[in-house]
Amino acid sequence: MTLKNVICYLLSMDTVFIVKLILSFITGSVWITAGTVLAERYGTKIGGLIAGLPSTILISLFFIGWTQSEATAVAATTIVPIIGGINCLFILTYILLIKVHFIIAIGGALSIWFVLSTGLVIMGFNNFLLSVLAYCVLLVVSHYIVEHRLRIPSEPGRNIQYTPVAIVMRALFSGAVISLAVICAKVGGPILGGVFAMFPAMFVGTIFITYCTRGALFSAAVMKSSILGAISVVIYGIATRYTYLPFGLIGGTFISMAISCGSSLCIHGFIKKMTT
Repeated sequence: MTLKNVICYLLSMDTVFIVKLILSFITGSVWITAGTVLAERYGTKIGGLIAGLPSTILISLFFIGWTQSEATAVAATTIVPIIGGINCLFILTYILLIKVHFIIAIGGALSIWFVLSTGLVIMGFNNFLLSVLAYCVLLVVSHYIVEHRLRIPSEPGRNIQYTPVAIVMRALFSGAVISLAVICAKVGGPILGGVFAMFPAMFVGTIFITYCTRGALFSAAVMKSSILGAISVVIYGIATRYTYLPFGLIGGTFISMAISCGSSLCIHGFIKKMTT
């Protein structure tokens, strides 16, 4: 996919698709902004869990299915688990580098994400079983390192005051990511759509605001909990793979969200008991 192809496609979009794209931008902005605000008002264990709830993927897959077909959205889920594993490496990289400098930490984490994700797209990755296995390995390794080697402690929540500019900027960023996922899926196919459906928009937004308001340690603690919290995102992606076609887009979304929320409750119990 070249820049010329993207521009030509955008110019040729029909009115219906443009309306759906605008709706995806608005929905993504509201959902992700609200999610990050809730994440910052509670302790890092709960905050990390909230930050890891399905948001970008829910909206992205829904609008991919709406603007194209349920089958295209299902195809996009093939790469979801392994991108979830790359998200674990994103968090691990950030935590490892935050002691050096914030810019280096966020820059290094995003670089890791883009390099590995781009590599999968170039390879044309299309093996769901391998995707799931890779996620399991990266999840276990990342959690072990941050919990038992780096020993990042959890911290209590805080009542944070938000400026209108901060909220607007976060909403614009979130909406842009969702819209980009829809466009990329349409132009570049389901693999690229699946990659952007898993872009760590919630994590990036949470990292920036928690670092600016509470500092490096608090930000790292939220991200530590997000490694386990984000399991529900991958579970959501897997659930949609098996519910979109038999139950339709709306039915599959509700069923998948119920499964994901149920897993979140179990994860929350584990985080409370088993993490520091």
